[in-house]
Amino acid sequence: MKKTTSSKFSEKIAKYGALTAAIAGVADASGQIGYTDIGPPDFVGGANLEYMLDLNNDGVNDFRIYNVNSIYSSYGYNYTLNNLFIEPLAASNEVLGSGGATYAYPFALNNGDSISDGSTGWYNNGFANGYQSLNYGSCDFGDWCNITDGYLGLRFDAGGGNIHYGWARLDVGAGGDVFTIKDYAWNQTVNESIIAGQQTLGIGENALNAIKIVALNKSIGLYNLPEATNYRLVNMTGKEVLNGKTSSEVFVIEANTISNGIYIIELTDANSKAVIRKKVII
Repeated sequence: MKKTTSSKFSEKIAKYGALTAAIAGVADASGQIGYTDIGPPDFVGGANLEYMLDLNNDGVNDFRIYNVNSIYSSYGYNYTLNNLFIEPLAASNEVLGSGGATYAYPFALNNGDSISDGSTGWYNNGFANGYQSLNYGSCDFGDWCNITDGYLGLRFDAGGGNIHYGWARLDVGAGGDVFTIKDYAWNQTVNESIIAGQQTLGIGENALNAIKIVALNKSIGLYNLPEATNYRLVNMTGKEVLNGKTSSEVFVIEANTISNGIYIIELTDANSKAVIRKKVII
């Protein structure tokens, strides 16, 4: 069932203070950027925790980011060391960095850095083949310690041997044990580069940035919509569970018929074909 928002629902939204900027992936003639905001809240990991990164949200995990504690003994004392790794989950998936056959250290890229086939230093040092360390030994090695808004440069097989480029944005604490994953994106055009932090290809960007999306219980509130917007709700296996078309700039999708869980809400502007996506918890 579809309906426009009620004042009661709007009051709940205001109470929770959960309005968030839209997640943008904008189409042009050659393709689009698929962008996903994890929060709010962002994923915060610590000792022996992991995050499975599915860049294109197709239900197949592309990389695993995880923290492992190790014990170091010296002169009769035991010390706990924090190690933060990223593991490519397919042979063709790689991370941009420096290193060699056994040890590799992913770069902490800056916003605006290019990620492409021409970038130097692509590695697939998964756990079985060695170590791909964001930081190792509580920051004795690696580029990811006391980092705010650093970007991982990623390339992966989205299926059928089609290689795509993407990024993921992280914070890592001064001790190397706490990591926060904020958002990620990928260029949906095969073999096309992406810029670290890039969310759009420029079409309809202003309209997309104005959209607000918030989920509360089994309702998803949409605000500042273009005149005609199509929506899809997709589960984490890639199966569509709801779809429809909005009828006003403020709209509520009622999701009472589906199970609680994490979903992707996808909005498409019927005129510009611009697309936004956001993870929501129902």
